[in-house]
Amino acid sequence: MSSSLIKAFWPDSSSLIQGIVRFRWIALIFMMLGTVPLLKAGYLLKEQLFYFMAVIALLAVFNGLTQGIWSKPKASREQSLLFVQLLVDLLAVAGLLFVSGSAANPYIYVLTLHAFLGGMLLRRRSVLFAVLILVMLAILQFETNRDAAVTVNIDRRALYFDFLFQWVVVMGAWFVAHLFSGLLEKQEERIRSLQNRQHRADRLKSLGALAAGFSHEMATPLNSLKLRLDRGVRKLGDPVAAHTEIQQAQLSLDECISIFQKMAGVFMTSADGELQKLNLNTVLKDIVRSWEIDNKITLNKVLVEKDFFCRLQPLSFAQMILDLLDNAKEASAGVAEITLKLHQNDQEVIIEVIDQGAGLAPEVIERLGEPFNTNKQQGNGLGVYSAMMTAQSMGGEFSLSNSASGKGATARLTIPYEELG
Repeated sequence: MSSSLIKAFWPDSSSLIQGIVRFRWIALIFMMLGTVPLLKAGYLLKEQLFYFMAVIALLAVFNGLTQGIWSKPKASREQSLLFVQLLVDLLAVAGLLFVSGSAANPYIYVLTLHAFLGGMLLRRRSVLFAVLILVMLAILQFETNRDAAVTVNIDRRALYFDFLFQWVVVMGAWFVAHLFSGLLEKQEERIRSLQNRQHRADRLKSLGALAAGFSHEMATPLNSLKLRLDRGVRKLGDPVAAHTEIQQAQLSLDECISIFQKMAGVFMTSADGELQKLNLNTVLKDIVRSWEIDNKITLNKVLVEKDFFCRLQPLSFAQMILDLLDNAKEASAGVAEITLKLHQNDQEVIIEVIDQGAGLAPEVIERLGEPFNTNKQQGNGLGVYSAMMTAQSMGGEFSLSNSASGKGATARLTIPYEELG
């Protein structure tokens, strides 16, 4: 059996809907295997076999449609689709039980599993689903009681005890699942709250490091500027010497302006720009094509030909990719090959820019992400910090590391993508 055929009947359970698809295929197999024992035990009559198999076939068709259309629903629709999925299963099972012994069928406790799933997975409609299960159970018990009324040698007290036990088991399963679901939801809220606090703390820590680095970086050019201006004032009697000092002061001033502009760019990237749902593949190809034309370099591109719709800040994203390509060009000395990769990992898309340069120094790796951390003579160390801020603003991550081959470095950007629709 080919891998594609296996995947068709056993999808990756990356969502609750896909998990239910898996569970339903297993349940359908066991229902078909249980047909013969039910016939031999007398719970299922031969004249009802066609109806029994028709329900199983319809359920299999519904499972296939679910897998093809609703396997990865939007978060806002997931609860509604879960309710529909569980309701269809409940009605199908109730219909099968109705023609095969009703509440006397030993498979009646399958309703317990439905109660547990409803209590665990459904957040808003859990109580409604529990009521529907009890209604189905009551109908099945009523049918069994009516059959018992015309059957001799039936201990009605034992039958009613069985009915009561069925109610207790079904309600107990739902209650336990609903209780644990509520506890898990509260725990998730607590985790999200802690994550938000940690994120704020990290931002404050980052801003503190940025301020400290800014003070350190600005101290040198400002002191140089003051020194040059003082010397220029003292040498006003010598026009040539004064002109030289003023030129040096101008260079120091330009360096200060450059640092201010870079910092402004970082804050604009992290705080400004509305996220737009764009086709990442198309946007990336346009950016790369423009860079290749401007730099007269052809990249080694390894791109997955698939539409990935991501929430992006177009300008900051484009600037980040251009900066990464410029850095790779500088590291590769314009001679070695630069590789651009685009591939998929579950619900994330990964962009990698790989150069063939000397790689990153150990001291730079230890402080990676800190502002003004660089081993470039003409760099200010804000590039990686800016890339990380941009990635976080789009819900992704950015990392920079030495390549596994031992030559060059790899810049890696991970962004979540959404299904079209």
